[in-house]
Amino acid sequence: MPNIANLFADVADALGIGATSIVEKDYYVVELLRLLQPLKFETHDLVFAGGTSLAKANIQLNRMSEDVDIKVVPKPQFELNYTLSKAKEIRKQLFLEVRDKILQSEFFQIEDNPTINSKYRYIELLIRYPQCFNQAPCLRPFIKLELVETDLLEPFESRKITSFVYDLAKEGEPVDGFPSVTIASTSIEKLIAILRRTAAFARNAERTDDESLVRHVYDYFKVTYGKPQNFIYLGYLATKVIKADIERYGRQHALMVEDPIAELLFGLAELGKNPLYQKRFNDFVIPMVFGEEQLTWAQAYSHFQDSVRKIFVEVSF
Repeated sequence: MPNIANLFADVADALGIGATSIVEKDYYVVELLRLLQPLKFETHDLVFAGGTSLAKANIQLNRMSEDVDIKVVPKPQFELNYTLSKAKEIRKQLFLEVRDKILQSEFFQIEDNPTINSKYRYIELLIRYPQCFNQAPCLRPFIKLELVETDLLEPFESRKITSFVYDLAKEGEPVDGFPSVTIASTSIEKLIAILRRTAAFARNAERTDDESLVRHVYDYFKVTYGKPQNFIYLGYLATKVIKADIERYGRQHALMVEDPIAELLFGLAELGKNPLYQKRFNDFVIPMVFGEEQLTWAQAYSHFQDSVRKIFVEVSF
């Protein structure tokens, strides 16, 4: 392969991306997925999810996405076949295999003290990757890898994953056949997540806040704008996500239990009226966007708000 640093710079220039470090990080995100793709387990499937899976879904999202979300999906009868202690041990061994695979790579190092919940159902790793270019302010200095045990809303689909370098210069190889969450499922999960977390942060500013969450509003626009949306089906998916979130987060967010739709609409209103979110959009989304079409916060939020209201009409408990 030609000098990789030169390729990063050439691709950034061709795409009109101001910071070459964005192309560099995109390349190593795909290399991390390449490491994970061959891993197979008797009890679980690793399924690519989140905003980065949308960015790599051939839907012309036209933005870089920097985190890797993996759903660790239990196979049928997993909970019935194992005791709680055995299930925990299986999850731990799965994590150790993932960790060791990363540590054995030529590119990556894992930061100390990963976040692991007591049952190994949620794991967060901060992964350092080679960096030759000055870090863009919109980027984290590491790849955040999240492993979350959860069921899927819809069956996964296999997807080819490519980097900007491969797309533009045809250097390197794609990652073939990575199990991935469907676009509809990811869109609804992210829609509910940003509303719930925005509401929670507005109620209590001491809660953990993620400045990059506004990327979900941009993504939803790019996925759905100008295309027919089946609001009845999206409402069905939203109902499932809301119920799961209540079960998972209800103890920390009582208003989500009392009246989830009202609380999520409160989060929607907060997104629209608080100038903080437009600033975050300009700081954490716009620098990652490439191509001729430039989307404003007002355009993205208007479409997002209209879609949320139509989806929630179809939500039922």
